[in-house]
Order: sequence, then C-alpha cells, then structure tokens
Amino acid sequence: MRLLTSAEMREIDNHTIEVLGIPGIVLMENAARGVCEVIYDRVKGSSALVVCGKGNNGGDGLAVARNLYNMGYDVEVILTAPVEELKGDAKKNAEILSALPVPVHVVDSTEKLFELYTFAKECDFIVDGLFGTGLSKPLSGFYAELVDFINRLNKTVISIDIPSGLSADTGQVIGPHVKADYTVTFAFPKVAHVMPPACYSVGEVFVVDISIPEDVPNLLGPDRFLLTVDEVAFTYPIREIMSHKYTYGHVAVIGGSKGKTGAPVMAAQAALRSGAGLVTAIVPSSLNDVFENKLTEVMTIPVEDDGKGFLGIDSLEELLSVVEKGKFSSVVLGPGLGNSPETYELVREFVKECKLPMVIDADGINGLSESPEILKLKEEPVILTPHIGEFSRISGLSKEEILKDLTKVASDFSVHFGVTLVLKSGRTVISTPSGKTYVNIIGNPGMATAGTGDVLAGVVGALVGMGIESEDSAKFGVYLHSLAGDIVSKELSQESLVATDLINYLPRAVQKVKEFEREGRKEKFAFVTSLREIVGG
Repeated sequence: MRLLTSAEMREIDNHTIEVLGIPGIVLMENAARGVCEVIYDRVKGSSALVVCGKGNNGGDGLAVARNLYNMGYDVEVILTAPVEELKGDAKKNAEILSALPVPVHVVDSTEKLFELYTFAKECDFIVDGLFGTGLSKPLSGFYAELVDFINRLNKTVISIDIPSGLSADTGQVIGPHVKADYTVTFAFPKVAHVMPPACYSVGEVFVVDISIPEDVPNLLGPDRFLLTVDEVAFTYPIREIMSHKYTYGHVAVIGGSKGKTGAPVMAAQAALRSGAGLVTAIVPSSLNDVFENKLTEVMTIPVEDDGKGFLGIDSLEELLSVVEKGKFSSVVLGPGLGNSPETYELVREFVKECKLPMVIDADGINGLSESPEILKLKEEPVILTPHIGEFSRISGLSKEEILKDLTKVASDFSVHFGVTLVLKSGRTVISTPSGKTYVNIIGNPGMATAGTGDVLAGVVGALVGMGIESEDSAKFGVYLHSLAGDIVSKELSQESLVATDLINYLPRAVQKVKEFEREGRKEKFAFVTSLREIVGG
C-alpha cells in the first residue's frame, strides 16, 4: 500500500474528481461514513461534539455530524467560521445539516473558547475536523489554544484524516496539535501516520476506501510504500521433491573477532532458520575452536589471522580463495568483524574483489565509511543493513538529518550508490536503486537489544542466497525479522526479548506468512480497515 504526502493525495483526489468524474461530495460522504463506522465499532458513548474548520476537513466533519445524528447519537457541532465563509462541498454539507435539529455553534475567537467548555463537558467523545492533511505551518493564536483546549478535556478524540496541527508530510511535529485516540484517514495512510514522533499522536489508525479506483495511485502515486504482508507473500521459492541442500543456497558469514564471536554465530544460525541449505562461518583461525563449540549445523572455515583474534588485510588472499572455491551463493560480511584499521582495509579490498551477492552489516559498513564510492563499482547485488549511527558514518549525514526524513535520505543513498539499503530504526526503511522505498511498522522496542541486527543480516543473506531478488530479500527479511519479534514480545515480553529468541521464533513467523499465502485475508476489500490489519502479522 502506498504511503503518501498531502500533495500526492491531493493529486490523486483531483484526478479522481476531474478526470474520472467522481464528485468530491461523494468522496466526502464515503469518508464521513467510514469515520462513523469506526466510532460505532470502537468508541463508547452516545453524545458527540464535532469540531469543524472551514475547509474540506471541516466539510468531512459536518458530514460526520449528520451521519452520527442519523445513527441516533446526540450531536453538537462547533464551527470555527461562520457558515457564509464555507465553500464548495463543505458549504453543501453545512446546508444539508441545517435542515436537521443538530445545534451548530460558531466559536471563532479566543474570547468564545469558554463557550466550548459548556458544550464539551457533557459529550462522550470529540470528533476533530479542524485541519486536514493540507496543513503545512504551525498552528498559532486561537487555533493553537483550541487544540490545547481539546487535549485538556480528557475526552476520547477521533481525528478526521490526521490530528489537526500535524503535517501529513513528515514524522516531525511542526507545532501544537490534537492528540487523538483514533485517526481515520482516507484511501491511503500518510507519512505522519507511521513516522515518529508525529505518529505518537495519531492513536489507532484506520483507512477508509472512499472509492478511488485502484489504478489511479499506480498512475500518479510515488514509489513510497507501507511494507505489508501482501508485499512479501510468496517470496520463498517452491520446494521441489528432487531438490537438495545446494538448491536453497550456501551462505558464507564472514565475521568474528575477540570478544565478538556471538555476532557471526547468530547471523549464521538465523540464515539456517530462514531456509538456507548450508551456512558456513568464515572466521579467524585463532578463534575457530570457539565457533566449533558454539555451532552444530553451521560449518566453519578458519582463515589465518596470526593469532591476532581478528581478520586483517593479510588475510585477504586466503579469504578470497575460500569464498571463490566454496560453492557459496551469497556472503554476509561484517557481524563481529572488529574495528581495527587492518580489518577495515580488508573490508574495502574484499568488497572490491568479491563476485557474489553480498549483505554488508555492522563492521563491514564501518569499514566502507571512508570509501563508500567502492559500492558504485559493484556489478553484483549489494544490500547494506546499517542502523542510524552506521548510516551516519557512511553517508556523512548527521543523525538529525537522517531522522528528519528517513525515506528520502535512504532513497537518495540507494540511487546514488546503486545498492539496496535496509536503514534500521524504530521505523525501518528499505530503499532500492530504482528509488522505491518501503516503511516497516511492525516489530517493537523490545528488539532494541544487542544482536538483533546480526540476526537480520543472516535472514536477508539466506534469502539472497536462494536467488531471490535483492529488493524482495530485503523486504521479506525485514518483515520476517519484525514479525518474529512481535511474536516473542507477546509470549515473553519486550523487556525479556533477546536476539536468539528471534532465531527461535523465526519458524513461527514463517508459518504466519505461509498461512496468509494459503488463506489470504477476508478484510482485503473491507470499507474500513485498521492499519495493523493492512500490514498483517
């Protein structure tokens, strides 16, 4: 499902109205009915205060008020402008509402705010229809005071399209805004609905099908998507009766150094759990006994390190020879590799010479930070899996610049260097050399613990090793990894989650995706669907 900005949604709306001929008031009516369905299903109480601005969001609010009245709710309406100032479909809905016994009060100044308390104190919930997705500057004056007033009422709040005061285009908070318990948006989720910190104020998000035909966003929409189970289903190759272990790939995990033997172990074990036929850990020879004791199904190949406890540039020729002769189908480079200058030099030279698809993580990314242009030389697929700090080093951007617009910085990097990027954070972004971006919203804060990135690198490495396209491997790997994390958190708690739990619960995550492949989902064509149902998992 596409993830839109306000301008992109406006273009889709305009095409639907002006080219296809679906009247705007029809879209508005569908939107209002969707809001009312959420209220009926989720919100307790029988009396509503609907607060409306003078734009289209206010028009939606007026239509909501009428529909709620028709459903038997006690409804009062607050308008922040006289009816004469309304235009278009908003004015039409005001005229229709005027024929019904629904009180409409104009509160258009700070001096009149005390009147709002009189109406608000008796209501069970508030519908926020002040400002929609078109807002681009901070609220001030009367409107800032109004949203503060709404927040202080301690009532359940349902925001229409987006909590008033947020910009739809960014996860950044631009100023005072409504803090909603539920947000009902139309046709597609917007960036602010899923990106922090703005998403902290949207509550539970629902998406209403307002009758925009499916092909319109394909013609006009951006290449920015929400990562859903639909996007990743059917990624695994079919397992044929006569297949063998090499059919499903042989993954080389190159890593390990003194004090960091756990990272490549977890990456290797995750690769096996994700379906790889064989996995071999290529490790410093002085540490090989440690790996032999830790690993059972995973093989090891020791590479001479002269007793240093890490692989350096002196190990390059042997490492390249091992990889070339090993019947490997993919390489995971970096888990626990170490941060010595010799190791970083090894990374740069190995990346230049290696002819296999690669997943580069952790110390592998750090080793490329001084020379990221090496990536442009690669003809084979490369997937980078940095967290924000590692991405800051390799991109040269500050953490603040990255977090301000994750999808744009990720896309720019992928296009510039010709790589697939998995930018790990609370909202992981996958970006591709063609400029597509996918935002993952499953997973949980319990996964913010040591080793989970190593597990993800192994999962993605296994998928690449099966011959799955880089983009699909990155998407599916992120989804499986996060889904496993959510299953763990429900059964063991977020606080107790450790990285090896993810490995143990990967089979459960795979099962859930397989169930979806077999059964699909009944809510696919529902009029109103929660964002979590859309994402799946």
